[in-house]
Amino acid sequence: MRISYKIILSLVLLLGAGLQALAQNQNSLYFMNGIPQSNRINPARQMDCGFYIGIPILSPISTQISSNPLVYEDVIYPHPTEDSLITFLHPLGDQKAFLDKLKPLNVMIADTRSSLFSIGFGTEAGFFSLDLTTRAEAYLYFPGDLARLVLEGADEGGVYNMDGMGPELSGFDEIAVGWSRAIGSKWQIGVRGKALFGFGNISISRSKLEVQTSEELWSIQADMEFNASLPFAEVVYDEDGNIEDIIVDEDLSNLRPAALFKEGFNVKNFGLAMDLGVDFTPTDRWLLSASVLDLGYIRWTDEIHKGSFKSDYDFTGLEVNPFDFTGDLSLGDYVDSSFSAMADSLADGLEFTQGGAYTNYLNPKLYVGASWWATPSINFGLLSRTDFLRDVIFEQLTASANFAAGRFLNFTLSYTFMNNYWKNVGAGIALNAGPVNLYVISDNTLNAVFWPEEAQSMNLWFGMNLVFGYKKCSEDRDRPLVY
Repeated sequence: MRISYKIILSLVLLLGAGLQALAQNQNSLYFMNGIPQSNRINPARQMDCGFYIGIPILSPISTQISSNPLVYEDVIYPHPTEDSLITFLHPLGDQKAFLDKLKPLNVMIADTRSSLFSIGFGTEAGFFSLDLTTRAEAYLYFPGDLARLVLEGADEGGVYNMDGMGPELSGFDEIAVGWSRAIGSKWQIGVRGKALFGFGNISISRSKLEVQTSEELWSIQADMEFNASLPFAEVVYDEDGNIEDIIVDEDLSNLRPAALFKEGFNVKNFGLAMDLGVDFTPTDRWLLSASVLDLGYIRWTDEIHKGSFKSDYDFTGLEVNPFDFTGDLSLGDYVDSSFSAMADSLADGLEFTQGGAYTNYLNPKLYVGASWWATPSINFGLLSRTDFLRDVIFEQLTASANFAAGRFLNFTLSYTFMNNYWKNVGAGIALNAGPVNLYVISDNTLNAVFWPEEAQSMNLWFGMNLVFGYKKCSEDRDRPLVY
């Protein structure tokens, strides 16, 4: 039984370590010039143009994944004497080092976005933008005590707290309307209002789980509850109230446009959110800025299902007398039946029902930054980012150097500290060839090349726009003095 738990734990952690190598949260864009979609991070930002329109699907498309705190080499590393790889579960693996890395509650995050429509234009009343974006977010919370119980075994009088464990998955479309405007010569403010339409969600509303161990018994106390909105599928229950099958809508599985549009803009799962931003230029050399994103919620009402698990179970172990196993009853059969009985007892506390409406709040993000111009074409930025998750706070600090060669080329180099890891070297480039604006950015460009085994994360943003009105905007916009 314990071996199977180790296998499951290993698979989960291997998956997490592999995913986190793909991407993380994007910070290099914040002080980079020449990208219309910089207003996604600070709504006060304006593009140096009169009008832009994004190429559908590509303005931008991004995948961002991060993990706190494991990296690839915490799970897989070279054999100390042979030319092969081993995991932390190997007899020569360092399980203590693995466990020391874990926090009381750990999280893996995935955030993928694709912009279907993006447009912006300047008027005397300010700069306006309109964006349509499909977002998919996933959070997996797992406690450090779960790994300790599996790897080290149960201690006499041990108490293993696994509160907060569980997944949170959301998919929704976002229609955002943004506005920014200069206030005097030093201030620029911006706001983005967002209407949200959910097409699927699974979230934990309560997660309490504790295991107390001793030589006499294991006491398992659980009080967990999750909600799900599955408008894209029919959930079939059996006579006992358990989920028997989940049947995905045939029109959706065949990707029929009408069905996709209906589910993508499901007004039964509706929410509101906003982003706020401000820029302040106290002198020609300095820019101080702040923004807060994703202040909002979604109210889920369509095809709601609720699951709960409540248990106060004492497992007293197995008493085995080898003289009892005669005839058709073997030791293996006895062990199997005993564990099956325990599983049945625990399963009695698991219930699935059709539920009522519930509300999920987005995870806000706070940016605070400062930028200093050495010349009109070169500036250096320092950015603090804080992500507020359900039970975890992510802190990141990014330093960047940003270069501009007229309006034709913008380039950035960045360096990010997150999760006590320093080797996050990023870069980005934006090209303007006539009306075509093309950009690609990563916070971890060099990690995959030089430190793939220890890189915590890597991301990629890519976008393409048609941009017009540079000349007029360049003439009117205030620029730092030439030093």
